[in-house]
Amino acid sequence: MKYLLLSLMALISISVQANNAKIGYINIDQVVNASPQFASASQKLIKTFKPQEKKLVKLNQDLQTLVDKFNNKKEGLSKENINSLIAEIKSLEQRVKSQALLLQKQLKQANEQELEKIQTLINLVIKEVAKKQAFDLILYQEVAFASNKVNITQVISNKLKELF
Repeated sequence: MKYLLLSLMALISISVQANNAKIGYINIDQVVNASPQFASASQKLIKTFKPQEKKLVKLNQDLQTLVDKFNNKKEGLSKENINSLIAEIKSLEQRVKSQALLLQKQLKQANEQELEKIQTLINLVIKEVAKKQAFDLILYQEVAFASNKVNITQVISNKLKELF
């Protein structure tokens, strides 16, 4: 009985302390997508990978041209020429697949690096705002509900815009 009473008093104490806690919530997806840093990183990635994309498109067009040539002229070609064109098509097709996979891998890696930089900056901004405004807890993972009273998404977004 004594233990139950002490436990109940401890819970009441914790509840009273939690009522005084200043809590904030951030919609992290909204912050990232609205940040000028994200837009800048996206443009940088597009610019960086545009030449490789153009090469891949050209390679794919070359493949399609070769396939069309084969389909249009296969009736008049010798078996040796047919086999040669098929081998060339397969080789070019493999190059296209290989280049596409490489580009996809490089783009994914670069995208992850840029997002990591942005996330690090966002975390620094969150800590700065938390200290300046005396927050006890700021959440930015999935939550079931967050009222407008605790939603500080716009505060963080504005701070990121200032830093840009």
